[in-house]
Amino acid sequence: MTNAKQPKTNKQKIGQQETRISALKVLLNYYQDITETIREPFIILNKELLVVTANDAFYSKFKVLKEDTENQSIYRLGNNQWDTPELRKLLENILPEHRVLNNYEVKNDFPDIGPKVMLLNARQVDSKQLILLAITDVTKQRKFRNDSAKMTAGLIKQHDRLKKLSDAKDEFIMVASHQLRTPATAVKQYVGMLLEGYGGKMSKTQTGMLSTAYESNERQLEIIEDLLRVAKVDEGKVYLTKSSYNVVRQIEEVIKDQLASFDIRQQTIVFDKPAEPVIVYIDKKLMRMVLDNLLDNASKYSYRGGQILINLKQTNKYTIIAIKDKGVGILKKDHNKLFQRFSRIDNPLSLTVSGTGLGLYWVKKILDLHEGSMEVISKFSQGSTFTIKLPILDDKKSLKK
Repeated sequence: MTNAKQPKTNKQKIGQQETRISALKVLLNYYQDITETIREPFIILNKELLVVTANDAFYSKFKVLKEDTENQSIYRLGNNQWDTPELRKLLENILPEHRVLNNYEVKNDFPDIGPKVMLLNARQVDSKQLILLAITDVTKQRKFRNDSAKMTAGLIKQHDRLKKLSDAKDEFIMVASHQLRTPATAVKQYVGMLLEGYGGKMSKTQTGMLSTAYESNERQLEIIEDLLRVAKVDEGKVYLTKSSYNVVRQIEEVIKDQLASFDIRQQTIVFDKPAEPVIVYIDKKLMRMVLDNLLDNASKYSYRGGQILINLKQTNKYTIIAIKDKGVGILKKDHNKLFQRFSRIDNPLSLTVSGTGLGLYWVKKILDLHEGSMEVISKFSQGSTFTIKLPILDDKKSLKK
């Protein structure tokens, strides 16, 4: 008796092959039921790369018929539109080695549907007898991504160009302002000396003319200073020097300095101040300029005999300063212009008062540096309320220090 394994007869081989084919047919019916539930094109190949079955999404997408697809080589489908070097490399070299492929990108100009970018996901199953191949058309997504990248690059280039122009403009404003300030200051000094009698006695007419020149020169210096301040803040060269300060006292100082203007316009100002000091952590000098500007605007754009109200309060989170007038007000369409550079809004009083259109822009920048905010409520011909909100978190920290 021998233990050597007897070779299989042809009858046994045929029986085993028929059994395997029967099992495969059952499996294919199972897979076909699954493929029809998949919305993206899906195809099943055998190991010879012949199409076993495909879902309706595949037939619809690639414009092929079922009878022209099944039992055909994938390379011959749709007038050989799948016969590409990339797909051959994928199915014949890469997939057999790895058995699994995820998001393999293939680009091809299909005769029936045009240029496409496809993501292929493939699996070998049933002991490498079958290949499951899912196909996702990402042409639109890739185009959108490429277009977005080009658009982004264009916007960055445009931004850089605009920034260079803005920097050049700011530099010009800075240099021009410095150059203008020197002669304007000299004019102020000499005109002032003449008005004080250093050049001898003058007639009333001469004094009046020099006074007008002096006032015009003062306005010119104010414009130059505004330009310099804006240029500095835009370049990020304005720095805060903060300290704890009683803002009640600061508001009273601003009111006192502007009383002459209020008297000329026969206006009254009411400060509804708290009984106790209100301590804030601010740059005293810059915040003084903010209050000066807002109170001056309230006076300039209020009618003769009008009243201006200042309200001050402090909550757990904010110090709130509101300046309210009953003046000309602002049209709703003009609200977005308030804090723009060189922007002046037309109203019944705008032609009678001077301004550069830089004041509120400067105010907003200073409040931003303080991490504060500005709220404006205004109706045309009914007045305006400008409300400053300054966070007091820094106040408490500074007091602890």
